[in-house]
Amino acid sequence: MTYKEASELKNKNEHLIGQKYRGATIEELIIRPTNENEFDSFAIAYLRTMNAELSIQPFTQSDLTLDVVCDRVKIRTNNLFIRTEIENLLDENLEVNL
Repeated sequence: MTYKEASELKNKNEHLIGQKYRGATIEELIIRPTNENEFDSFAIAYLRTMNAELSIQPFTQSDLTLDVVCDRVKIRTNNLFIRTEIENLLDENLEVNL
């Protein structure tokens, strides 16, 4: 999807922040590239800065998707980047707006 479409999807699902997903708390919605190599570069920038908006800037013309990030504190304390595509929440009885 385009950056505009991903931004609209993100805005429609901000209500998911704070909800539980498989025992973890959804803390952030991030737009990320779908291309594996671009995602690797995005992830390096995101994990370094913890700023998804800044990290996505080089990829705004790429094909994108929306992920939810859970338990951000575990990124720093346990090196765990817990994320999943928003579509995976459809089976979790959460009100996902696609």
